[in-house]
Amino acid sequence: MLKIYPMKLAPFPTPPNLIRQWQEGEIEREEMQRLMGEHQKELLKEADYFHSNPILGYIEGLRNKRAARRLVDEHGEAQIRELFQALSWLQDFEPAAFLWNADHWDVALYAFLRMSTEPVFRVREMVVKSSRAVMLVEHGSAKKSETRRERLTFKRHWKGEMEVVKREDMSR
Repeated sequence: MLKIYPMKLAPFPTPPNLIRQWQEGEIEREEMQRLMGEHQKELLKEADYFHSNPILGYIEGLRNKRAARRLVDEHGEAQIRELFQALSWLQDFEPAAFLWNADHWDVALYAFLRMSTEPVFRVREMVVKSSRAVMLVEHGSAKKSETRRERLTFKRHWKGEMEVVKREDMSR
């Protein structure tokens, strides 16, 4: 498997969560700006790594595009983005660091998937109905024996947005 120095984004709240915490007075403006800067530095480190290893980046991009195309063909891009956005609001879900801007249509859908670059984020199964959805995801280590598998159940709440209502650990 491809090994890249894992990003340290998981300990940081996502930018929307940082803004929410600042607006609610949980953190000061300076702390929010510092954590936003740390988030940005980690993203730039990964971009620099792929810039210095263009073949690795190209292969990973092809894998991610193929997986995204399969998901879009089966379920539609709008539904996938809606579920990814719901995942991004989970406080203890490590891939949320990559999914926080899933509702931005100018960001390609394949940018949210990480098929072999650590920390991986793969969607293995998905069933979507109008008001409910179930998704089986793998995330964490690229080693199959160390990858965490979770079955996530979504339900549309009264505002019309999907939210995670149940998480099951499916790891061995």
